[in-house]
Amino acid sequence: MAMEWLKNLFSVKRAGRPPTVPPGIYHAMQEADGAYTRFHLRVERDGTGMLIANAAAAARLSPSGVLIVKGLLDGKTTDAILADLIANFRGGSIEAMRADIAEVESLIKRITTPGDTYPVFNLDDAALSPYAAQLIAPLQASLPLAEPEKLLPILDRLWAVGIPHVTLLAPQQPDPAFLVRAVEHAEDLGMIAGVRGRASDLWDAGLLTALTQAGVDHITFLYASTNPAVHDALCGDGDHTAATALLAWLEENRVCAIAEIPLLQATLGVLTATLDTLLTAGTDNIAFVAYATTDAALAERDGVFHADAMPQVAAIVEEIADNAHARFIWDPPVQRNPALSLVEQVHRGPRCSGDVAVRVEADGSVIPPRGPYQSAGNILTASWDDIWNHEVFRVYRERVEAPTHCNICPGLVICAADCPREPRGWAQG
Repeated sequence: MAMEWLKNLFSVKRAGRPPTVPPGIYHAMQEADGAYTRFHLRVERDGTGMLIANAAAAARLSPSGVLIVKGLLDGKTTDAILADLIANFRGGSIEAMRADIAEVESLIKRITTPGDTYPVFNLDDAALSPYAAQLIAPLQASLPLAEPEKLLPILDRLWAVGIPHVTLLAPQQPDPAFLVRAVEHAEDLGMIAGVRGRASDLWDAGLLTALTQAGVDHITFLYASTNPAVHDALCGDGDHTAATALLAWLEENRVCAIAEIPLLQATLGVLTATLDTLLTAGTDNIAFVAYATTDAALAERDGVFHADAMPQVAAIVEEIADNAHARFIWDPPVQRNPALSLVEQVHRGPRCSGDVAVRVEADGSVIPPRGPYQSAGNILTASWDDIWNHEVFRVYRERVEAPTHCNICPGLVICAADCPREPRGWAQG
């Protein structure tokens, strides 16, 4: 699966008018060489957008990119699209605009033949924040697995409000029929669909084959360490063996694999070796989630990181990942909950993936990525505008949009959304 987040696709600037293409989701179908591709173009309030192809690949677009894509999907000629660009944008030459049209045509061809690259998204990669970009909705939702009668209406609603990517959170010993049905439904809608869980709960050739036939786009699994003893202590006896087998199956069957690495003192010490193992096995898509606390005694007892150590830990992790040439995303740090065992908390993992995501529970409650565990409303009963503008998201928005880079660690990716040493920016509860 391929994803390109294009920060500044074109150099031309808007002429100070409202977005050329009104916000919303636009659908199209195109045929080439007997193969059909479903396209979904999501346009934000600021005119930027996202193009999704076959529920498997996507590209982020500037306002001019949106205008070009919309014209191409509508069947307009190059000259007609060029006229639209001239009428709506300034600062670019005719030659540059023609080159931009050709570049978008090439982009569309590339995302209709995706590879195996997971759509990782750190806030530094695109707009300043999910709100500065004026998104009409998050880009991804994480949903705990539930019976179809509960989950399918939520998937319908997520798609209706413009959320294009869903990750299903598999519990221990998930119901295979529930999981396959949810992936099928998400794919039928046009969503990018993934599954997250322990390798022990996902490693079954029959289940994986069924998920692949249903159209699953990525499998995210816990991979604590290349050291089996360290890994199994956190993920369960025998899980390292299951993870090795799962990774080999995904590589052989060309299904995108994402390794979720829980960052603790025990796993940080062998992180270089862990990444080497994953990269050698064919997985270069990594999700980091750090477990932290303000309680020094708890940090020492459980081997999680104290708040004051978080910037240094993040710097070490990012240097190791960069040296290994691994693609990575930071999930919001998780506050250590002493009411749960460390193993239970690692199994649960992050609330959702990244800062352009939300958590949606089986009852429809919508939870932001960071801060206290508080619902902004029920997606099944409340209007999306009411949820998106709820006080819970307002507080989150203010923290994400506030300056977080400082002179101490100015270049850290993790700092784009919040200072990693600040507990208010962790996922709590």
